[in-house]
Amino acid sequence: MPDKVRGIYKLSATLKRNPTTKDKTKLITTFDKKNMNSSLRQTIKNTISISEANLDYMLSLFKPLTLKKDDYFLEIGKRCNQVAFIKSGMLRIYYPNDKGEETTCYFSLPNEFVTSFSSFTTGNPSIETIQAILPTEIFVIEKQDLEMLYKKIPVTQEFGRKAAENLAIIMEKRISLFLNNSADERYQFLLSHNPILIQTVPLQYLASYLGISPQHLSRLRKNI
Repeated sequence: MPDKVRGIYKLSATLKRNPTTKDKTKLITTFDKKNMNSSLRQTIKNTISISEANLDYMLSLFKPLTLKKDDYFLEIGKRCNQVAFIKSGMLRIYYPNDKGEETTCYFSLPNEFVTSFSSFTTGNPSIETIQAILPTEIFVIEKQDLEMLYKKIPVTQEFGRKAAENLAIIMEKRISLFLNNSADERYQFLLSHNPILIQTVPLQYLASYLGISPQHLSRLRKNI
């Protein structure tokens, strides 16, 4: 995904759309290890210098999970104790308010990590929601396993630091895009740099992400 258009993560749900631990267990699939090697493995190797043995151990801590469309990875008000790596599909990160309105902050795509960073770091309840808007396959690592990994294999701390730095850069660029560009320019940027969102994301979510109304977005589409 292009550097300029990115955001962060979210939560919310109903029991129907937010699987319980038992339900999630049923969704877990035995992903081929080679598939993990070709995505998560390569992402880690591209980020830090790590031995194959340590890399294999690191990968063993990630558990596969499948989310159906509209399932929630995280609900607002709950504590986030996981980090997910997206193998396929798409997650939407948004902020719901008391009026039932939703502000979309970001869409996480394959080969990206996603979590509620503030909740994961502080242990406070999440203020955002993370939801699958497509059938999505992810690899999940628990917070306690990640902390244990940092102690056991110190080089993995560098991986965590770089992930956090990347998140800060994404947010800075997204803020800059909103402050320095009109709605039309933001749409044109998205169209040029990340057309998959234009093609895949429902109109109301995309409009919220761009900071405009669905009607305004429809007009922009007609004029191009």
